[in-house]
Amino acid sequence: MQKLRLFVFGFVLCALAGQAATQIPGNDPRISVMGRAEWDGEALQMGFPGVTLRFVYRGPAPVIKLYASTEDCYFNLACNGWEPVVIHLKLGSNTLTPPSGVAPARGWLIELVRRTESFQGTAALAGIELPAGCEILPPPPLPHRKLLIIGDSPATGEYIDRQPPEYIRTARSFNAPRSYGMLLGRWLNAQVHIVGYGGQGLTRDWAGKPTDITLPLVYSRALPDKRDSWWDPQRYQADAVVVNVGTDSDHDMISDQALTEAYAGFVRRIRADYPKAGIVLCQSSFQKEDSAARTQLWHVLVEVQTRQARAGDRRVSLARCRFYPGTPDDGHLVAFQQEQLAQEILPVVKRAAGW
Repeated sequence: MQKLRLFVFGFVLCALAGQAATQIPGNDPRISVMGRAEWDGEALQMGFPGVTLRFVYRGPAPVIKLYASTEDCYFNLACNGWEPVVIHLKLGSNTLTPPSGVAPARGWLIELVRRTESFQGTAALAGIELPAGCEILPPPPLPHRKLLIIGDSPATGEYIDRQPPEYIRTARSFNAPRSYGMLLGRWLNAQVHIVGYGGQGLTRDWAGKPTDITLPLVYSRALPDKRDSWWDPQRYQADAVVVNVGTDSDHDMISDQALTEAYAGFVRRIRADYPKAGIVLCQSSFQKEDSAARTQLWHVLVEVQTRQARAGDRRVSLARCRFYPGTPDDGHLVAFQQEQLAQEILPVVKRAAGW
C-alpha cells in the first residue's frame, strides 16, 4: 500500500510538471489594487506612491512580473502580515518569487506596496505566472472606509527612512507606507489613496518656479507625469480628503491673493468631485513657527473655510499642525515625526468623516 501511495504521488508530480504555467494579467480581479493606477492593455502602471497590490495563493510559488522605468523604483513586500522586506527593482523587466511551501488554511497573502514617487520612475505589474498546482484565491476585501491624501513630500514619505548619524538621501529612503496618510489608514481601518508629488505646490514648485506638475494637475491624473492620463473620481469616493501643502511658499512668498484664489479654487473642485466627503485642510508641517509663510498659509486656510461655509459647505475642517524640523541636514520629516503628524490630524479626520 505504501508503494502504491508513493507511485500515485510521483505520478501526480510528474503530471503537474508537464502542465504549462498559467499567465494572469496585471488587472486580473483576483489581484486587489488600492491606490491610483492605470491599465494600459499590457500592464498595470503605477506612478503614485503607496499603491498597494494584494493577492492570495496556495501551492507552488507564483512568479510576479514587474517592470521599472528607472533604477529608483522600490516596494515593500510582506507575506501574511509579517515584517515587510524592501524590494529594489532593476531597470526593465523583473521577476519576483514569494515564499513557497505548505500554506496556511487561508493561503499566502502577498502585499506589495510602492515606496517611491513618480519622478523616480513608473513601475508596472505585467502579470503573474502560476506554475502547475498554484491556485489564486479571492483577495481579502478592502476596508469600507476611504481616505484621500493630497500633498507634497510629507504626503509621499520622501526621505523619511533616515536617522542621525546616517543621513541616507537616496530613493531607498522614500517610504510611502510609513507616511502619515498610510498610518491614518491603518489606525482607522480605511483605504488610502495618496495623490502627492514632492516639491510641487498649487501654483509653483518648491524653488518658487513655474511648473507643469502642479498638484491640481496631478490631482486629475491616474499617472502623475502622464499628460493624457485621467482619473475618474467616481471610481473612489473618499469619506475624507486631507489636503496638506505648503510648497508654494518654500522659497519666497507667493502673494496672499494668488495663494488664496488657488487654494479656494482647488477646494471647490475637490468638493465637486467628492460631495459627501469631509475635507481637512492642514497647516504645513514644513513651515517654521512664527514664520511669515506659516502665518500667511493659516490665514488662507481660514479664508477658504469661510468661503466654503458661505456657499453652504460646512464640512471643511482645519488641522493646525505643528512644525517638524526633520534632521539637521534635511528638513523632510523622518518616520517618527510622520507618526506625530498623523496623531495631530487623526481627531480632525475622524470628526470630518463622522467616524
